[in-house]
Amino acid sequence: MPLADDQRGGRLLAGLASLTTAVVLAVLCAALGFADGTGLFAPENWLDAGFVPGNATSPAWATVVFLPLLIAGSAVAVHRLVRAAAPEARARWVFGGVWSSLVLVAFLAKLAYSVLLLAIAGPGGLHIFPTAGALLAECGLTGAKYAVFGPLVAGLAAASYRIGVWRLRRTAAKAVNVGEGAEAGRSAEGATAGEVGDGDTADEGAGAGEGGKRSERPAGSSRAGLDPVAGFAWLPAGAAVALQAGTGVFAWAAGPIPGGLVTATLLSGVTAVLAGIGLWRRVVSPGLTRPRTGATLWSLATTLTAAGVLGFVPLWILDGCLNGFGGELFPVASVLVRVAEGVTAGVCAGVVCVPWVAELAWRRRTEPSAGGGLAWVVRWAPPVAVAAVFALAAGTLAPGPAVAAVGAQTQVAGRDRNGLLPLMVLRENGQAPVIGDSEGRQVLLRGVNVNQLIDYGQPDPAKPTVWPLKDSDYAQMERYGFDVQRLALSWSALEPKRGVFDEAYLARIRTAVDQAAAHGIHTVLDIHQDTFSKYVSAAPGTRCRANASPEFGNDGAPKWATRTDGAKACGFLGRDLSPNVQQAFTNLYNDTDDIGTEFARMWGRLAKIFADDPAVAGYDLLNEPGPGDAPGVTSSILLGRLYQQAIASIRAAESKVAGGFHHLVYFEPSILWSGLGFDTTPPAGFADDPQLVFSPHLYSESITMDQGLGVTLTSIEQGYVAAERTARAYGAPLWSGEWGWFGEPDDFRSRFDRFLDRQNSDALGSAIWVWKKACGDPQNDPEATTSGGGVVLYTCPDGKPLASPAFETTALSQAYPRSAPGRLSSLRSSRTERDLRLSGSGTGTLDVWVPGSGRPEAKGSGLTGIRTTEQPGGWRLTAHTSGHYTLHVA
Repeated sequence: MPLADDQRGGRLLAGLASLTTAVVLAVLCAALGFADGTGLFAPENWLDAGFVPGNATSPAWATVVFLPLLIAGSAVAVHRLVRAAAPEARARWVFGGVWSSLVLVAFLAKLAYSVLLLAIAGPGGLHIFPTAGALLAECGLTGAKYAVFGPLVAGLAAASYRIGVWRLRRTAAKAVNVGEGAEAGRSAEGATAGEVGDGDTADEGAGAGEGGKRSERPAGSSRAGLDPVAGFAWLPAGAAVALQAGTGVFAWAAGPIPGGLVTATLLSGVTAVLAGIGLWRRVVSPGLTRPRTGATLWSLATTLTAAGVLGFVPLWILDGCLNGFGGELFPVASVLVRVAEGVTAGVCAGVVCVPWVAELAWRRRTEPSAGGGLAWVVRWAPPVAVAAVFALAAGTLAPGPAVAAVGAQTQVAGRDRNGLLPLMVLRENGQAPVIGDSEGRQVLLRGVNVNQLIDYGQPDPAKPTVWPLKDSDYAQMERYGFDVQRLALSWSALEPKRGVFDEAYLARIRTAVDQAAAHGIHTVLDIHQDTFSKYVSAAPGTRCRANASPEFGNDGAPKWATRTDGAKACGFLGRDLSPNVQQAFTNLYNDTDDIGTEFARMWGRLAKIFADDPAVAGYDLLNEPGPGDAPGVTSSILLGRLYQQAIASIRAAESKVAGGFHHLVYFEPSILWSGLGFDTTPPAGFADDPQLVFSPHLYSESITMDQGLGVTLTSIEQGYVAAERTARAYGAPLWSGEWGWFGEPDDFRSRFDRFLDRQNSDALGSAIWVWKKACGDPQNDPEATTSGGGVVLYTCPDGKPLASPAFETTALSQAYPRSAPGRLSSLRSSRTERDLRLSGSGTGTLDVWVPGSGRPEAKGSGLTGIRTTEQPGGWRLTAHTSGHYTLHVA
């Protein structure tokens, strides 16, 4: 075939592969958008969210920004890439080119879309380095998502390419058969023999010049005049950036390794360099038979991306060998994060490498080049030097969790209320921070959630949604040995009209705090929500598509703060993933109409009331916040900004009260953590307050999404590991604000026991959900015959008391240290009998809860003045410690 025909054939093949890529990608996005109402796997949008933006915060911006960039960008990239290689390229070369191009385009499209979202939200309150790191990590995760979907798109594109090659061969063969002349015959035979490859077998034309002769260019160089091999030395620098970015939002995915970021950077960076050079020399460059500069530079960028991913594979293996792979299906999630970090590493390296290589090529063409070893040194020296600096400095220069110095108002030593001291974060070099009191004792905080002040939507007017909250509730909690309640409050009841706070509701909160304190129970004040608000219910007659149902509003924000902008009220596979709910969260995070500002002001009002109260163990800013319309940007970056607003308002309010002090502030990841056992989180460094506590809800093997599919993604034990890793990245203590809901009593005992065993071995605290539920609670099955899911049970609908499972009552009231001087080093407590063993190190008064009617027997070391005092439900054991101590109670 003449050269002109060869070029025309290449254009045809490139167009075919490009069109196939665009069509398949569009169909895939539509299918995922329909099937996945969570938005986790859908392409930044789902069909129920709409197609045309109706306002600044509309999720449909993904339709007009992200999707066109993704589809059109991939099609153009594939066309240019295949045009530079066809028709000699093999089908598997096209497969790799399409796959890597899709991953890179997805990253860049997500970056453009995210920048738009942040521009709409405004820069106020965003810290530049944590925000930039979270942005890169989220874009890398999008790249990893399309790395999973990519083989489908690339496979069909490669198949269409191969079919096109087959058709060209048939055309060439027909030309020979009809005898179009000896010259045409010879040309067609050449095309049949090798000029048009068969897509799978090696061909003689690969790497050949336009005249059919093999190019004399050195291995690794291109006919566009570029020699990018040295550029792969930028990959360690990209790896350092990616690791730091990933640590900020994906800390749950990996454990510590010797040498920290330095080891990780060197391992992933060096592996990526070797992989990149090998890919370029042996695969990519030989396939670029007629490249232009643009196609070669794009090939370089995609090769860097692929090399970055390959570079993180040994790091994932090393982490798994040292810290365990997590069991069940957790390795799937952790390897996806490593792929995301690898994509980020490759893109970050490409941002510098591609322009650098292009500039070297331009200089080579316009200036006499120095020869010999000097040219080699000049070419390699800059990237090697910069990469080395990044790699070696990553562990020391990378910003860690920002922790401010403890100010004068952080604690009030010696103040107490019925023995309850002010709580704070205790920090000691070389040890993880813990919750402690003003006497320097570690405090676990073990108790229960109380939902009896929540302003629920009422599905059945005949059934009350909550039980009245009485002093007798706290007397019964005292018998369990609980020392904390997480008191759920409703913004809708607290501020029913904008700027107007309900004094009667505030008085009910004060009464609950006082009654709890009288029974030796701290209170964590929790602004609660489920479905954002009770004002998001679907209108009567609402019809939803498959796997979705009309939304019913549970509780949360007041009506004036619930802006859904007309989004559909159809919950996908449950109540929380409804377009109108996520639109309401997006408006909160974007501070639309100053809703976020008013949320922070509301927290300041609460904090002012309790600023000097040691019985208040702190403030839980927002229960299970929704992911918003752009998970990652909204549920990480913008959620962190909302938290920072609220923290600033709380601290300002506390500082205005005589005797006020800084209480603990508990912050949660999005509800997806409760549903998956992990999620992206507000970036480390989103706030510099030293009194923060990371407080995810540990529902693994309970109400997580995987259980509905009959599989386990995150086990109970791995859920603890993920939470502890994340708390460590924040430099904050860990406290689980909710757990439980394991199913029917005869089914959940083993999981219930495993949760408590792990809690003891890690010396942590938590609050079980929930103290008591009413039959009209919107989270209850309306046909249920019991209130289910509470510590205290009732029949429904008549509300007669039921006995709680004996094993649950015994396990929840097990012995534990209410406060331990210094730090606990070990803790073990029986769920079935009175048997507590602990050890620690510190000086002060040890305070232990011991259940049962008989006086406990205690022995140990490093203890003096052991005393036991009877109280409802059990005993309080106290002793003075000095240095290392041990205690055994039976």
